[in-house]
Amino acid sequence: MKKFNPWLLLILVPIFLGAFVAFFEDKFYHIEKAVFSALRVMAPAMDVPARLVTELGSAVGVISITVIILIVTIIKKDYFFTFGLPVAITSIVSRIINMLAKNIIDRERPDFKVLQVSESSFPSGHSQNNMALYISILLVALLIDMAPKWRLTLKISLIALPLLIGITRIYFGVHYVSDVLAGWGIGALVAVVTYFVYFKIYSNVKEKKNAKA
Repeated sequence: MKKFNPWLLLILVPIFLGAFVAFFEDKFYHIEKAVFSALRVMAPAMDVPARLVTELGSAVGVISITVIILIVTIIKKDYFFTFGLPVAITSIVSRIINMLAKNIIDRERPDFKVLQVSESSFPSGHSQNNMALYISILLVALLIDMAPKWRLTLKISLIALPLLIGITRIYFGVHYVSDVLAGWGIGALVAVVTYFVYFKIYSNVKEKKNAKA
C-alpha cells in the first residue's frame, strides 16, 4: 500500500468552501442560482441524458453497483478482501455520514428546483456517495497490475462519473453548488480515509497470520 500523499489534503478545500457558502447562504444565493440558470440553458435538450446520469447516482444505483462488486469478488475469492469488502465498507460509511449530516444541518432544498425531492439539501447525497464509491473503486483497482493506458482510462472515468452526477443535481436545481462541492469533498475524504484505515488493519492481520504459519 502506498504511503499517504500530503496533496490529498486538497480534498478538504471543497468541503470547507461548500460549508462556508452554505453557512452564509443569504449572501451567495444569487450566485448559486446564477450557476443553476447557466446550466438550464441546455434544457430541455439535456433533460433526458441528465436524468439518466442522476438516476445512476441514486441510492438504488450506488447499492446495485456495490452489491454487484461484492458478488463478483465473492466468486473471485482472491479479490474479496482487497476489493469488494473495502468498497462496500466505504459505501456504508459514506451513507451513514451523509444521513447524519443532513439531519444535523437540515438545509432546505433550493426554491428553484425542477424535480420533487425529499430530505434536506446539505451535503448532496448523490455527490458524496458516488464520489466515495468511485474513488474507493479507483484506489483498490490501482492495486492491481495493469497497462498504463488502462490506468489512465480508469482514473479519468472513475473521477469524471461522480463529477457529472453532481453537476446533474445542480442542473435540476435539487442542490446548491455548495451542497455538491461539500458532497464531493466529503465523499473523497471518506474513500481515502477508509482505504488507509482498512488496509492498515488488513496488513496487520495478514502479518499476524503469516507469523503464526
